Amino acid sequence: KHIENKTIVCVGDADKRFNEDGLRILRALRFASVLGFTPESNTAESIRRNKSLLQNIAVERIFDEFTKLICGGSAADVIREFYEVICEFIPEIRPMAGFKQNNKYHCYDVFLHTLTVLDNIEPEKNLRLAALFHDIGKPHCYTEDENGTGHFYGHSKISSDMTRKILRRLKADNNTLETVQR
Repeated sequence: KHIENKTIVCVGDADKRFNEDGLRILRALRFASVLGFTPESNTAESIRRNKSLLQNIAVERIFDEFTKLICGGSAADVIREFYEVICEFIPEIRPMAGFKQNNKYHCYDVFLHTLTVLDNIEPEKNLRLAALFHDIGKPHCYTEDENGTGHFYGHSKISSDMTRKILRRLKADNNTLETVQR
């Protein structure tokens, strides 16, 4: 029934399942992204409530699940819906949400712009990672001119440097790190 309804439901108590293995949190999100499924409300609440369990998981395992998640057809929707879970291991994303660009070339805040780019790029790991991180430095270099127009001078360098730090922390392989940063 759950498969027919494209619903992710934990067997038994969701909190107990996630406490048995915190990586199940990311697996559920990966299944949602790749298969187009939706966690049912109790499972979704438990994912959010137990997100700190990801702090006890090896970053290599997190990175592996996350790269599969971002290559799914529903990656942007899942990241938008479970933004606070992703921030558990990539907290640098947090300042992007709600950060208005105040520029005629951008109708979205930095986070929604990033998710739109992610949604519209080929589902290949390095391209999707580059899409996710391409503007991550924008909140750190914002200025406004006398007309109230927002500018992000130097954001590409800041985003590149932040990407390198994030991918090192997540223990990405050197090829991924160099390709995505570039």
